[in-house]
Amino acid sequence: MNLINAPIYVQWPLRLLAPVAGLMPKTIMNLRYRRWTGNNVNWKEPRNLEEYFLAEMMNAAADPERLKVYAEVADKIAVRDYVAERVGEKALTKLYGVWWSADDVDFDKLPVPCVLKTNNGCGTNIIVRTREDFVKKDIRRRLANWLKYPYGRLSGQPHYSAIRPGILAEEYLEQNPGTDDLPIDYKFFCFNGEPQFILYYSDRKENGHVCRNRVYDTEWKAIEGACNYPLDHDVTAPEAFEEMKEMARALSRDFKVARIDFYCIGKRPVFGEITLSPDVIMNFTPEFLKTYFDRYCR
Repeated sequence: MNLINAPIYVQWPLRLLAPVAGLMPKTIMNLRYRRWTGNNVNWKEPRNLEEYFLAEMMNAAADPERLKVYAEVADKIAVRDYVAERVGEKALTKLYGVWWSADDVDFDKLPVPCVLKTNNGCGTNIIVRTREDFVKKDIRRRLANWLKYPYGRLSGQPHYSAIRPGILAEEYLEQNPGTDDLPIDYKFFCFNGEPQFILYYSDRKENGHVCRNRVYDTEWKAIEGACNYPLDHDVTAPEAFEEMKEMARALSRDFKVARIDFYCIGKRPVFGEITLSPDVIMNFTPEFLKTYFDRYCR
């Protein structure tokens, strides 16, 4: 369960613990990792990609300047300037508004369809397809709750705690017009500014992260045995694949490791997010995580 969307009676005890949890991010993250794998994180000598990403995040947390950069690219509002500077505004979704309080959102002025989300966590997206959704989905209450949720402290990811909580409304991306299908996600894993493999995500549910997927190299050749939940068929490369690779290079060049996410709407590459602390245990097999750690992070 993503606790940010858990019932309020579950969230309140966690919120009371958040100030203490925020003082020990390594312990919180280690508990999460132990639940996933049965092992403790080897912080000094990582053994796979997940441990490497976590160790890099904790190193950044100890360096105010690095932490500031981590927060900037994780912030769904601030990252837009970062992207515009490096690859141009053409890669960004249309932005309809930014607010710092749920009470300030003027639903009457927003186009439909659109997407509302908060900038300071994960799994805080609301797709609005009709005017009635503004009422039926109880959007203002959900947004207000998400703004207050101490995601960074409770998840062991300190850079999220350095983000000023805000709300944004942006364009709704239609992968298949006339359907409710969410757009296909192309997640580029980059090492020292160079894309090395791509995680293909399809058939996602709103705020969901577990789905069938497939891994491809930078020539769009499938890497077998990489996924925990593999697709049983091959898929074609997106029409904007080469342009997406170039954008991934430009957006990841300042980092040892980064995951750069894109959508492809027709021939248009659309930026999704930059993740410097990706949860890869969920998607990749232990063998893949070890092999590609040895290849790119030693």
